[in-house]
Amino acid sequence: MKKYARSIAICLKKTGLLGLVLGGILVACTPGGAVGEPTAVSATPMIDEATGLELNPVVIPDGEFVIQGTITAVNLIPQDEPLIKVTTENGQLYQIRTQPVPQITYDDGTVARPVDIKNGLAVRATVQQSEAGGLGGEPVLASTDFTILRSE
Repeated sequence: MKKYARSIAICLKKTGLLGLVLGGILVACTPGGAVGEPTAVSATPMIDEATGLELNPVVIPDGEFVIQGTITAVNLIPQDEPLIKVTTENGQLYQIRTQPVPQITYDDGTVARPVDIKNGLAVRATVQQSEAGGLGGEPVLASTDFTILRSE
C-alpha cells in the first residue's frame, strides 16, 4: 500500500499537481474553509411572541418550542397519528406527529378536511421531542395543536 501511495505522490509531483492537492486539503481542513468564507456563528434564537417559546430552532431543545412554516410532505395514515413534514423560512425541516386528523383546525377554529391538508399550506404548532423515530432516522416531534394558517 505504501508503494502505491508513493507512486501516486511521485506522479503528482511530476505533473505539478502535488501542491494543488495539498493546498486543497489544507483549505478544506482549516476552520472557515477558504479565505473569505464565513465561519459558523451561533445564531441568537428567535422567540415566539405569543408563547415566549423558541421559534424554529436549528438545534432541537429540550422541552416545548414553536414551529411555523410550510407543509412539504403529508402522511395522514394512520389518521390518529398523521406525520407531516414542515419546512421553515430558514430552511429547517421538521417531522411532526400531530393530533388525530379530525382535530386539525385552521387558525379560525374551523376543522380542516383531510383532503385540504396538503403541501404548500402555512402551518404552526407547539412541539416537543417524541420517542418515536421518523423516516430515515430523522427525529420526530409531537404536537397536539397543529394548526393551518389562513391569515398568512
